[in-house]
Amino acid sequence: MKKNFCDIKLLWTVTIGPKWQIVIPKEIRDKLALESGDSMSVLLKDDKFIWLVRNKDLNELMEFVNSEKNKN
Repeated sequence: MKKNFCDIKLLWTVTIGPKWQIVIPKEIRDKLALESGDSMSVLLKDDKFIWLVRNKDLNELMEFVNSEKNKN
């Protein structure tokens, strides 16, 4: 399932396993060049949304969020 809105892409869904873990699909891992041991941040918005972001990309995400916020 691929959808675009506000430059955000919903690429795939993941399932939470019995040990509360998720698996990032291989295509996403390849696209983002994720490697075992990469550090990720989990961001929570309004107790409804979570974003999983590679730490080295966190500044870029925050710049995007702030630019969208300033448009409104």
